[in-house]
Order: sequence, then structure tokens, then C-alpha cells
Amino acid sequence: MDPVAVVAGALEGTGLNLFGSSTIADYDRRAPVGFRSTDLMPRALGVVVVASAGRELWARVRDSLGQEDWCDDHPLDFHVARLLDRADVALAHAGIGSRRFEPTVYASPSLDFRALGELAGLGSMGPFGLLIHEVHGPWWAMRGAWLVDAPVPLARVPCPPCAGCAAPCLGGAKRPEGILLATPSVRGRCPVGGESRYTDEQIAYHYDREATLERLRGA
Repeated sequence: MDPVAVVAGALEGTGLNLFGSSTIADYDRRAPVGFRSTDLMPRALGVVVVASAGRELWARVRDSLGQEDWCDDHPLDFHVARLLDRADVALAHAGIGSRRFEPTVYASPSLDFRALGELAGLGSMGPFGLLIHEVHGPWWAMRGAWLVDAPVPLARVPCPPCAGCAAPCLGGAKRPEGILLATPSVRGRCPVGGESRYTDEQIAYHYDREATLERLRGA
């Protein structure tokens, strides 16, 4: 079975709505020493990645989490981890061995998820340090990945949206500072993906999580 289809089926309707894959050869060519498949899962044949784009995941979080759940320090990560559990179960039921990785502050080992997103063809690096999706622009994020012991489809070949763009996102900045420049206003000036822009509350959570959680806990 196609591991990407298995993961996508398990996560249908959850707000985790972007999927991709990379062959293990392509992954290993880019992975640094200590993070290659021989180090993490020697029998792996490919990598499956999952991401969320737009407002759907946040809407599901707001509908699903109870008042006590907002007391967690990272409730979005907590919610996503429970969703990823569904894919773990589905892969096991399909007879596909896997090892899961997450882009969270407490994940170990911590993989380079921007590199994984590029390898899977979900985005290309923009001038402010985020991967830019050809449809969703900067309004998406990587949420999980699996090394799997089954063959995966070749990575999709994206059309880099920044090619030929005058970079209005930078607002005339001459020396962008990578991901430190990825403020909400910079992301908002990207001409791609406006329809996928996060809600104001969602943006506030990512940029001022503690203050946003305080408001949500008091709601």
C-alpha cells in the first residue's frame, strides 16, 4: 500500500491537509551525519510528511479542546500529536513499519522540517526564511513525518512561487534576516496564498502564545 495514501486517509477531515513524500535516497543525500536512515531506521525506504495549511486545523483545535486542555503549555502540539497517533495506527494496520518525528520544541531527535518540506515538494525557500507553498504561500506549517519501510511516490515537483517575484514581502529591506524577519506583516505582504491566511487568533497564538493562552483559559 502507498504509505502517503494510508496517512492521508487516517487524517482526513482533521485539518492536517497537505501530504508529501521523499525517497530514502533523496533524504539521505541531504540529511547530516547522525540523522540519515542508517542512524534512525536502517530498513526505511522513504519518508512521508504531513502539514497543515490555512485555517482548518485551528478551527478543529478550537472545536475539540476542552477548557482544561488549554492549560497545557503547547495545546496545539498536544492536539496534533493525538491526530498523528491515528496515522501510526493506520500504518501499522497496513503492515507498514514506521518511525514518527515531530517539529516540536521537545522532540528528540529534532529533524530539519524545512528541509523535509522542500524534499517532499511542498514548498520552496522564500526570502524571509519560510517555505512558500505555491497555493497557500507562507500560511502553512509542517506537522509530522515518518520514516517508513515501504516504497513511497516520488516527490512532487513544485512551481517555486518566488521565482521572478519582486519580493513585496520584504518591504524594501536590503538584507533580510532569515526566519527572524517572518513577522505577520511580512507574511501578509506575500502575494501568494492570501485566501489561506491564518485567523487573527491563530496568528496571535503563534507569535504571542502565552498571552493568547491566557485569554483562551479565561474564555
